[in-house]
Amino acid sequence: MSISRSFAWSEIKEHKLIYTVIILVIAFTMASFLLENAYINYMMQVVNETVKNVTADVIITNPDCDVRDLYGTETTMKNAGEIARLIEERFPGYKASVRVTAQATYGVGLANESADGCTLQGIDIHDDVMVESLKKKIVAGRFFRDDDPILRGHTPLYIKINAPGNLPDIVYGAGQRLLREDEPYPVIVGAAAAKVHPSIISVGKELDLYICASARGANYASIRVKIIGLYESGTPTIDAMIWFIPADSLREIKCYGKVKGRSWIIPGIGSFHGFNPIEVDRNMGDAVIVKVPPPSISIDPIGYSEEVKRRIQSIVPDLKVFSWHDLLVYGAGSMQDVVTILLWGSMGVTLLLCGAAIKYVMDSIIIRKMREIGSLKAFGARDRVIFKIFLYQGLFIGSLSGVLGILIAILVMKIVNWYGISMQFIAGTQLKIGFVVNWFTVAISIILPILLSIAAASIPAKKAAMLPPVEALRRGEISL
Repeated sequence: MSISRSFAWSEIKEHKLIYTVIILVIAFTMASFLLENAYINYMMQVVNETVKNVTADVIITNPDCDVRDLYGTETTMKNAGEIARLIEERFPGYKASVRVTAQATYGVGLANESADGCTLQGIDIHDDVMVESLKKKIVAGRFFRDDDPILRGHTPLYIKINAPGNLPDIVYGAGQRLLREDEPYPVIVGAAAAKVHPSIISVGKELDLYICASARGANYASIRVKIIGLYESGTPTIDAMIWFIPADSLREIKCYGKVKGRSWIIPGIGSFHGFNPIEVDRNMGDAVIVKVPPPSISIDPIGYSEEVKRRIQSIVPDLKVFSWHDLLVYGAGSMQDVVTILLWGSMGVTLLLCGAAIKYVMDSIIIRKMREIGSLKAFGARDRVIFKIFLYQGLFIGSLSGVLGILIAILVMKIVNWYGISMQFIAGTQLKIGFVVNWFTVAISIILPILLSIAAASIPAKKAAMLPPVEALRRGEISL
């Protein structure tokens, strides 16, 4: 062991109480940093599994749509398929899919069950960019199959009202008595919706949906659906609202294609259409979602989403482009972003205070050790030997603080995961508390306290090392 390390270790043992307090303060600060970042990473993963079910990384809509429409029915894009192909051609590695959307109401007229709403997301059951992710979230029932009755000549009752105002009561359910022989459309529903309405939502149940088939206007379709599966993505609020249906089924319901069948016109009121069948146009849809390759290091996922959004916008300047973060901010506000900034800020202030405390302790120790410093220099010790004594002390503080902080954070994570702690959420549902740790955060948790401690120790150590032997001895006598 070198003379510098020997003196440093002796000094640490002599003032072990002071060093222990400093090490613990920094360790708990770094544990808090690691836990917060691990929780944010977990929440970001939850966002990936919920909000991105609707938007993927970015979503393209017509210019007359806003963020609110992403939770409802976007206006029709007749060239949605062409836009999806254009995105994939311009950006290799990007995957784009056409979505068909509609708002729906269910539970109308059922005893002891209030009416509720949902947003239908029509997805390509094979090629949608979020298909594999959705399959992994099925907690009951199954995913869509090719032999499901997706296009079997359904006859949805389609109602177009020319005049504004509330629909008369006779509209709701009036057409269902005519459709008893039709196979129901298959849908996958959020498990949270089953907890809200357990008597009407479960695997195998059939129910009537009353769909607003137009984003602008009063076009309604009355259909029957069968729940074939329940999914759970992590955020019950969105799960309860978003239902999935094959894209071709929703195209059929919304008349996206060549209509064959009869139309009954009621002068001054509107029209009723019976489709048997409809040749769907897969180029038509309501939105295009785009999934992009993840960044190599996910330091700023929000910034990366904005960068992707700008790239896509450059290809479709006349259309609206929203990122997953836009939808998240609309649904939950920027509270999560603000909390993250505040936590990073508070952690920074705490680390600065720890650095100031280390510098203060080092200053105090150096003042008390002036005689020893003067003696060492008088016996021929060089400036760098004196400097290294205090530098090693700072290195010891930082290294031990970082390792201890990581161990504390891991212990807390193990306890939380062991007990499965959850928070109360809407409609009696639970939101799980979890953690996702990445190596970048762990590296920061070790490197940051080491750099802080070395920087805080270097300033007084440099001053002490540069003192002449006589001056060091004189100050040592004065300090006594």
